[in-house]
Amino acid sequence: MAREGLTADRADAPATGHTADRGRARLLGWVLALAWAALIFWQSETTGAGGLLGRLPDGSDKVAHAIGYLALSAFLTLATGRPALAAALAALYGVTDEVHQAFVPGRRSDALDVVADAVGAAVGAWLAWRLLSRRRRTRA
Repeated sequence: MAREGLTADRADAPATGHTADRGRARLLGWVLALAWAALIFWQSETTGAGGLLGRLPDGSDKVAHAIGYLALSAFLTLATGRPALAAALAALYGVTDEVHQAFVPGRRSDALDVVADAVGAAVGAWLAWRLLSRRRRTRA
């Protein structure tokens, strides 16, 4: 039997120590994920060559897609603590982003962009999970 006040998994226990840190990290993850998703939306809303992507060399847009969704998925992994869910959410957002672009003048949807988004999302979730797992092991 655990002594009173020492059980960290009780619902009514105060958020202290690792629990409070984890709660702040998740909140930070959600804030960063939402801000990053807004940046992606703004970028997709830009007509023509795609705003920031228009400044990149030809053919490098797939790398930019992968990096962008790597970041989104990493933030979602921090927010949810579940890398598979984070990768799926980021990849799904990539699909909706391409659908959105179909309705923006001067933009077009590209299935290869969705592939690059999904690859970046998978890598980002994996990297974030590895970093978070390593951090938890060193703190334990």
